[in-house]
Amino acid sequence: MSLSHSILGFLSYQSMTGYDLAKAFSSSVRFFWYAQTSQIYLELNKLEKKEFVTCEIIIQTEKPSKKIYSITSKGKDEFLCWLSQENDELSKGNKNAFLMKVFFSGCRPPKECIHMLSDFINDCSQYKSEMQQIPGSIGQYGNLVGSEQKLYWELSADFGYCYIQMCIDWAKRSIKKLEELE
Repeated sequence: MSLSHSILGFLSYQSMTGYDLAKAFSSSVRFFWYAQTSQIYLELNKLEKKEFVTCEIIIQTEKPSKKIYSITSKGKDEFLCWLSQENDELSKGNKNAFLMKVFFSGCRPPKECIHMLSDFINDCSQYKSEMQQIPGSIGQYGNLVGSEQKLYWELSADFGYCYIQMCIDWAKRSIKKLEELE
């Protein structure tokens, strides 16, 4: 449900049209959350039915009418509730719900964000620990394939290990910056 919550996040800054929202996604969060304009409009309709947003139609003489969406207090409560929940959404391709929460966390106290980042470090560290088994698996199954294929498995595993370490390092740097705000 992160797309809906992301829309609510942008609308918490100011009222926008669907087109404005598509531009906001494209210019700010596209590298970790891509949303097509059609998906945004679908979500806006769902959010309106749930009374999380309202829509005002502005009639224009020279152009088609435009719809301006605004977040409601019910929508703001839903958004803040989502921000405070543990991250149980998986990152899929270029959709990272955790980074979306980080992006919109400026409305939260730094302590809450530090806690979220600390949990992230713990999760990454646990995953990194589990990754210690991968070289053994590659060694075990590597004799089933040629040495070239085994090398590609090792390269892929190395990427995963380096990526997790980068996530941990980034979160630690982020925590230090947030601690300076306190």
